[in-house]
Amino acid sequence: MFAEDKSRSYVDAAPAQILDLFEATNQPLVQPPGGSAQAAQAVVVGVRGRRGIEVLIALTLTQSGENLIYTLEAPVPLTNAQDAFDEAVVFAESMGFILDTTGWQSLDADRREELIARLPAFREPTPVATAAPIGRPKSQDPLAAVARLFAAFSFAGFVAICACSGPSGEQRAKGAEIHYDLGTNAMNEGNAQGALAEYLAAQSDDPDIPQVHNALGLLYGFSFDRPVEAEQQFRKAVELQKDFSEAYNNYGAFLLQRGRYAEAISLFEKALGNPLYAGRAIAESNLGWALYKTGSADRGIGRIRSALMVAPKYCKGWRQLGTIYADTNKLDKAAEAFARYAAECPVVADAWLQQAKVLTRLSRAGEARTAFQRCAEVGKGKDAAVVDECARSLREMASP
Repeated sequence: MFAEDKSRSYVDAAPAQILDLFEATNQPLVQPPGGSAQAAQAVVVGVRGRRGIEVLIALTLTQSGENLIYTLEAPVPLTNAQDAFDEAVVFAESMGFILDTTGWQSLDADRREELIARLPAFREPTPVATAAPIGRPKSQDPLAAVARLFAAFSFAGFVAICACSGPSGEQRAKGAEIHYDLGTNAMNEGNAQGALAEYLAAQSDDPDIPQVHNALGLLYGFSFDRPVEAEQQFRKAVELQKDFSEAYNNYGAFLLQRGRYAEAISLFEKALGNPLYAGRAIAESNLGWALYKTGSADRGIGRIRSALMVAPKYCKGWRQLGTIYADTNKLDKAAEAFARYAAECPVVADAWLQQAKVLTRLSRAGEARTAFQRCAEVGKGKDAAVVDECARSLREMASP
């Protein structure tokens, strides 16, 4: 599990130490622990060290200029480096980043130096001059948040003893803010139960924070399989903030998961109503899939292709596009889309599996066999079910 390493402020690695490097092609909004949401850049890098390969995720916050560095508990041996790198990519993508390989291993020394010089994650951050913050300052780490929470409510308790009253509205709002930050910390650490407890505490302190309801909707809908509560929370989030594109998209994704495609369409359209929404490509692709599922294949294809024009490295979009073409028997176009899926996501075994399947349908046996072999190699030790399917298909192709 990746966790923030607060002892580091940047990636201190020379080009000769770097094993591989991925860079995000977008700058989604992220909320650092104890901070306000802001756009961020991201890189995933594998660094050779004395104790093995260290895989790091570095986020550079564009507003503050600071770097957040996430690492595993310990370096991994070279034989496990790819698994750790894949885990890092998934972790970064869970925060909304769309990652693309830099082709590091094929770059010459000069190009590597230029790339490292361009990326802010590889240098000590320079403080960014900003206007004075409006409102209450937020804590910078979970312990500080706990301390603030204790201080706020200890004082509230003192006031209650003296004046027979509970915490003030301002104190409860501050408590809600802190509990939300702690919940986000827990989510980033993979602790869904802890996150739920903190978000519920935040909701209790202040029931009118849309971000809290969105977070609860995600937990109920995708972590705890409590669909009724999930829908209630998503609805509350968008009621409180009519232009909350992230919540509209999450709500729509929840409905997609449950097969309620027609209802999801209007939610994705509302998410796309905000031209500044950082996740537009994802919402556009989701809308395309919902349209396809409701019988509008051509419109769905158009939406997904529009998303891929803006974010050509969005792997899920290529998979959706290839699937629609394959389902509608447009096999040549399906092969092209799945080939792009494999090109953009070469470490995802499913990409090679989907490509091999459509090549088999096209009677391109040699190419299909190569794709099945690549699938088995890439997925080894990670995607057992996919690897088994690829291996079984290879055996069947070898049978007389």
